[in-house]
Parts: sequence; C-alpha cells; structure tokens
Amino acid sequence: MRFVYFISFLFLLTAFNANAEDLLIVREDEIAEAIKEEFVEQGMEETADLEFFGGQTFFQIEDARTAKILVSDLKTDELQNKFSCKVEIFADGKAYAKTEVQGKYYVLGEVYVPARNINKGEVITEDMLKTIRVRMNRIKPANVIDKDKLINKETKKSLKEGKVVNARDIGNKILIRRNDIVTIVYKTDKMQITAKVQAMSDGAKGEKIEVMNTKSKKVLFAEVIDANTVEIEQ
Repeated sequence: MRFVYFISFLFLLTAFNANAEDLLIVREDEIAEAIKEEFVEQGMEETADLEFFGGQTFFQIEDARTAKILVSDLKTDELQNKFSCKVEIFADGKAYAKTEVQGKYYVLGEVYVPARNINKGEVITEDMLKTIRVRMNRIKPANVIDKDKLINKETKKSLKEGKVVNARDIGNKILIRRNDIVTIVYKTDKMQITAKVQAMSDGAKGEKIEVMNTKSKKVLFAEVIDANTVEIEQ
C-alpha cells in the first residue's frame, strides 16, 4: 500500500459552549476541518470531503475556555482514497487527549446542473444552469457536467433542478421533425437538383436521416443542413 506522509498542522478551534460555561465541545466537523486544512497545506488544490470510520472524533472538555487541534503524521492511500492521522487536543494550552483517526477522503469539484426544472424539448441556455459542489467519484463517464457541453442542447426528457445531466437525456437541437416536408439538394460538380421530400425521422444539424421523395416514393439518406433543407453529395 502506497502512503504519502505529511508534516503536522495546528488548527485553532473557536470555543463553543453547550448549555454550560465550563464545558467546551470539540465536534467531528471541527476535527474534519483541521484535517482538510492539512490536506491543503500539503498541496491538495481540490477541496476534499471526509468520512471517518475509526478513532475518536468528539470531545467534551470541562473547565476549558479554548481548544486547539493538532494534526500530525497524515498518511494517504491514493489508490483507495483512504487517510489516517494523529489528532491531539489541547485545552487552554495544555495537552488534553490524543487519538488516531482513519477514514476516506473524496475530492470535491464544481459541476453544472439545471438551475430549474427543464421540460422535454427545451433548448438549454446559460441562465438555465448553475454550479453545485459534488464528490467527483460520483460523476460517471455518461454524465455531462461542462457548461459548454450543455448549452444549446435540446432535452430528450425533462431534467430536474440540481441533478447531474446524463448524456442520453440531451442531444443536438432537432431541426427537422418526422413527416416534415423539406427540400432535398443533390449536388455534383456540374449541376444541382432539388426536390421535395418527407422526413422519415427527426434530425439535428449534421445528422443523416431517411427521407422519401414525395413523387417517386424513393427513400434516400440525406444530411440535415437546416430546418428546411437536407443534402446529398456526390
């Protein structure tokens, strides 16, 4: 197992009194913040989220006004995203308790999601999006989280506010709908022929769709150029 060893970091805890002036509480989230600060001190640029599965992470200290958290000997297993470290609590400048904690760390990142519910068939615009912070290990290859890959896409199903978008739920804007009557253009080096055809399926710009000549009933494949035109090239 590969570990990275980090130097100590001292975290100052703001005193918190719970229903008694002489009782100081050191909570798990405060210990987590001290450990995350140590991650940052050692070069982790991304924000991390922690989960504990070993060690004491809650302390009640009597007759104390201030506390400090000392994090030392931080080790990480990058393959399994596990960490361990030593935590020492100081109360009013004196050593109070020591513990070794273990857990998992998750890199957090900002991703784009719908800022509101988006109905099926709507074209996504920038004002329909917002960013949220998520654990990046939860993002799948099929998820679309980049703004540039969401804007101008048409929804194939309704999208929920705040939910990561799946690639299968969006696509290029449909320009031609099934049964639309459009113009087909056939080009060669020497001539250009046009005719009216009926679309046999929906199509976005650049997609190949089946069309049927309205007179001859011949079925062809043509590329969608715009909302009124498909094209066959020699």
